[in-house]
Amino acid sequence: MPVEIDLESLTLTEIIRLQNSLSQVLARRFEHKVAVAFSDIVGSTPYFARWGDEAGRKLQQLHTDLLQQNIKPFGGRIVDTAGDGAFTAFPKVDDAVEGLIDFLKKLSHENAARTREHQLNVRIGIHFGPVLTDGTLVSGDSVNLAARVTSTAEPGEIRLTRDAFREISNP
Repeated sequence: MPVEIDLESLTLTEIIRLQNSLSQVLARRFEHKVAVAFSDIVGSTPYFARWGDEAGRKLQQLHTDLLQQNIKPFGGRIVDTAGDGAFTAFPKVDDAVEGLIDFLKKLSHENAARTREHQLNVRIGIHFGPVLTDGTLVSGDSVNLAARVTSTAEPGEIRLTRDAFREISNP
């Protein structure tokens, strides 16, 4: 049975102690080190402007479908999609690297059948670090760092942070 705590009656010292206890439980239960990655479609804004919403949405769907198919065998999952990008999580950096390289290979094969102006170009960034996760949601500064490193990558490139590189078993 849950214990009712009258927060309004607690002293400052009791609140600080409760905060410390909650922080310890939060870290123990929900803080895990994982590989987080972003895949970002390069040039989607001008693509939408030139070819229209339907063509742009098809390109986004191709991105999501290929990504999902190719990271799942490596234990990866899409955590979220927003705009023209996808946020993914993997248990280990090796899994992330292998799964995302596989994704780029399949993407290259898919692009071979498309005219240049309709090819899907992506850039990817990977970071390894602590996040808060309940198995569904993933949050924390590691997510922000992965997003930032993605923005520095060139089309077709995977960039890793130093922390991610250090976790690779056979660089």
